[in-house]
Amino acid sequence: MKSFNFYNITNSAFKKLGFSCAFTFAIIASNTLAEDKLPTQFTDVTLDSKLKIDFEPVNDMLDANVFNMGPSRRVNAKRPRASMGTKLKRAISASTHNEANRFTYELIQKNNHEDKVTAIKLYLESIPAKTSLKQYNRAEQLAYWLNLYNITVINEIVKRYPRIRLKKLLTGSNSLLDEKLINIDGIELSLNDIHHDILYKNYYKNPLIIYGLYQGNIGGPNINKKAYTGKNVYRLLKANATEFINSNRGTNTDMFSELEVSSYYARNADYFPDFEHDLRSHLLQFADEKTSKKIDLADELTANINNWKVTDLYGSDRVFGGGTAPGAAGMLGSGADPSLTQKVMEDANMGKGVNLTDTQISRLRQLMKVRAKNIGNTSVTVNDLDDSEDDN
Repeated sequence: MKSFNFYNITNSAFKKLGFSCAFTFAIIASNTLAEDKLPTQFTDVTLDSKLKIDFEPVNDMLDANVFNMGPSRRVNAKRPRASMGTKLKRAISASTHNEANRFTYELIQKNNHEDKVTAIKLYLESIPAKTSLKQYNRAEQLAYWLNLYNITVINEIVKRYPRIRLKKLLTGSNSLLDEKLINIDGIELSLNDIHHDILYKNYYKNPLIIYGLYQGNIGGPNINKKAYTGKNVYRLLKANATEFINSNRGTNTDMFSELEVSSYYARNADYFPDFEHDLRSHLLQFADEKTSKKIDLADELTANINNWKVTDLYGSDRVFGGGTAPGAAGMLGSGADPSLTQKVMEDANMGKGVNLTDTQISRLRQLMKVRAKNIGNTSVTVNDLDDSEDDN
């Protein structure tokens, strides 16, 4: 089992990163993506190509930093109790508060590893200069674009962390998604260029694509513990679609005559030309029995489910007073995924300088217990923590 130090990337991977950094910094951006026509290097393909892209650095980072929460059980979170010394409570979106996989932004920041994330992004940007994308098949290209998109999102959130809410970053006239953050072969790209131009046009407006685009917020599709590859990309996209649609983030099955769905679908309306009809048909492809019945019976559809909070592990919860408890978190455990908590245990319980607040400890405890129930693992151990605050 790998230790939690994503920075346990292999020597060969680091050599790749070092090369890419030097190369990418040498690029002079001279072009931007045309609005009406994609450059041929982003459209051409070798259909029978067997070439593979090395996504090892991406895979190592995700494996060490993504906490898999398992499939949703559609259980609402209880409102958190007030921190010691105050009567103020934190506002949460109860139906989605404990959903979505988490990424350990707080630990990357604590260990000053922001530059490692940037290095992986630069490595991905450098790949087409060594082997043109058109020499790969469509599945390999899709894996490339999704990995590049997701690592870029993570890199931008890392720069801004501990920002709690991401709505202004993801929507509006100054959206992060519209910034030219990526440079490939001297062509500047935004995340929306990849999403709504390259992927939309090259993959025949396939709605599965949207589930591979991590947004950084709880209300969006999951970030996976594995990098996308040409071999696994469609399987992982279908798994993400199934998880999202059958979660409180994707659909609300409690309403009587109305079907509430994620606002993420409205932001991807170009994938559903006849929005309500096409979206219903799409949802039914991946919905479980209960969700399917709700979709069939609902008179109307409203895209209004949101949770803009960042998908961190524990660090962004606002703290109203309360002290720190550096040792209590050391007894948190997760039998099926010990690599994630190992770092927290080491830092909090072995004198490495991490002091967790009562609020942060409580949040860790909640996520561990919810995850154990989602996955069916009953071996989670939580000691020295008050059992009165149980989310489920």
